[in-house]
Amino acid sequence: MSFRRWRIAPTNKELSRSVAERFGIEGFAAHLLVSRGFRTDGSISDMLGLEDETTDFIDPFEIIDMDKAVNRIRRALDDFERIAVYGDYDVDGVTATALLYSYLESVGANVMYYIPDREGEGYGLNCDAIRSLREHDVNLIITVDNGISAVQEIAYAKELGMDVVVTDHHQESDVLPDAEAVVNPHRKGSRCRFTEYAGVGVAFKLVCALEGDSMMAAENFSDLVALGTVADVVSLTGENRRLVRLGLERLQASERIGLVTLIDLAGMTGKTITSVNIAFTLAPRLNAAGRLGSASHAVRLLITDDEEEARTLAEELHSQNRERQAIEQVIESDVAEMLEKDQSVLFDRVIVIAGEKWNGGVIGIFASRICERYGKPCFIISYEGDRAKGSGRSIEGFSLYDAIAACSEHLTGFGGHTLAAGINLRTENIDRFRRAINEYAMRRYPSMPAPELRIDCQLPPSAVTMRLCSAAQILEPFGADNSTPYIAVMGLKINEIYGAGGGKHQRLTLERGGTVMTAIKFCTSDDEFPFRVGDVVDVVVSMDKSVFRGKESLTLVVRDIRLSETHFEEINGGRQLFEKMMRNEPLTEEERGALRPTRAMMGKVYRMIAEGYCGEADVLGCRLKRQGVCFAAVLTSLRILCEGGLIEMFDQGVFIEIYPVERGADSGRIAPEKTPTAMRVGYKNV
Repeated sequence: MSFRRWRIAPTNKELSRSVAERFGIEGFAAHLLVSRGFRTDGSISDMLGLEDETTDFIDPFEIIDMDKAVNRIRRALDDFERIAVYGDYDVDGVTATALLYSYLESVGANVMYYIPDREGEGYGLNCDAIRSLREHDVNLIITVDNGISAVQEIAYAKELGMDVVVTDHHQESDVLPDAEAVVNPHRKGSRCRFTEYAGVGVAFKLVCALEGDSMMAAENFSDLVALGTVADVVSLTGENRRLVRLGLERLQASERIGLVTLIDLAGMTGKTITSVNIAFTLAPRLNAAGRLGSASHAVRLLITDDEEEARTLAEELHSQNRERQAIEQVIESDVAEMLEKDQSVLFDRVIVIAGEKWNGGVIGIFASRICERYGKPCFIISYEGDRAKGSGRSIEGFSLYDAIAACSEHLTGFGGHTLAAGINLRTENIDRFRRAINEYAMRRYPSMPAPELRIDCQLPPSAVTMRLCSAAQILEPFGADNSTPYIAVMGLKINEIYGAGGGKHQRLTLERGGTVMTAIKFCTSDDEFPFRVGDVVDVVVSMDKSVFRGKESLTLVVRDIRLSETHFEEINGGRQLFEKMMRNEPLTEEERGALRPTRAMMGKVYRMIAEGYCGEADVLGCRLKRQGVCFAAVLTSLRILCEGGLIEMFDQGVFIEIYPVERGADSGRIAPEKTPTAMRVGYKNV
């Protein structure tokens, strides 16, 4: 886990008290609303679900070109023209395809659907697919979750005598395609009051416009909208929130045979379905079809009325999801082997890692994992022959789209958002792209943005109760722009540490002022946990309500933990300075001095390691600060000790595992002052 800056939301007690009184809610829920920017009665009513359910949704014709799209589609319906719904292979695209196809079929359209193959065709419209659709007598293509940048492809469709209606939610480029209609709430000149729909949300608005009855459309399709909206991590505010709330209710008693079967295979039958269940249980299974097989099977699962077919398709997706997990482990093993040989890539401002024949459907998942682990923008690239494709993820404050646009001369194609993007390039250009995007980052961000953890409030341990958890539940469903509440609790003494789940997790007993808290830190083994009984720590927790044999209990999940004396700016500044040195960038004498350890400092670092320290470097740095060693010098010392053959270190000090060398053994050792890092900073062993 990367070291993150904690951002605790400011409090406005007077306004929160007023909101609590006006709406009859707990003070904690009112604070969450106010601190997240919901301050008007309308926005608060919307977040709390207090709007009249009989009130219509936002007029779909507020979205630019909606009237043109409706007119063209109605003409196709009247003339029984062949229509193709052209979707995408992720959950958003799959649900959008199923939604629009189902609606058009229900009104008697001559309709088919088409999902491009992720590996063979890639994202969006392509000329081969368009030509194939023409051969199937298609007169009208309606895109969902794609098409906004398909200028050449739509021009080709027109050459073949086909019309195209685009529905999309991605950002528009400088040139719009010459389509019959381009329905996108993000278009310049749009007057739509809400713009943050997923692709399935835009498809839903098209159905609302065609049908003329938004409530009817919601009753029939809100479950699909909820699936795609949550999976695509778009804002769960405004109309999205209402649609997801209605969709969760519909999912709870779903009439779609395919979804019922998938829910059963996922072990969720009879359980309350939440946005978290969608994100971590249902969405990965629906995504697995497009990652490892054909996303058309996921569409078919969502539209089938045949129980036997539903069972076959659901089992296939369930199996593919397990296969996807196994492939991730293979990629993780490959990356670990690469980094063991050469960790220099981890010192870059933007991490770019490439491997041969990695599954293109899985690299996005792994890019997210690397970004989260190291707190840096990241691209994972898979290449085969002379062709390569990559998936990128970023942190707040670094626009991935702007970065790849600035490096576009090295790419054959790209697209995406601020925090997620995809690229295509020639294999020979991978290293050029890595250099170019890091040069861009150096020019644009002399000091890279630090990853942040947004915290809703700081409370004493006595205030973190079941009542607080219940108060927060009024704001469900949680998701983008309305995240699960995080609470900071400071100055807690660790009384007990014991492994859970076979040592894969750590359960902690924490105490302050006579109040005892029990919390669990998931996915952290005994060897990886750098804290000790007696340490005084600050923690960030989320609250979960568990029910066992009818009895409710509160579970606190540790989202971050650090020693109470930790100073973020010192740790972050020391790491950035150390990485600057490792990139061989010019250093001032003052910077070299901050990095240069004395022999005494080196001794303190090594002694703490020899005494059994194992864990993250920032915690080691905090412990050594008590002995007068600054963090930049700690990182330099670790590097010198590693290069000198005295310790083994992994992940450039994010996690270190120590193997003290036996006395008298000197095989493979290098005198500390002769190591490359020591010579960079001018260290002398005196």
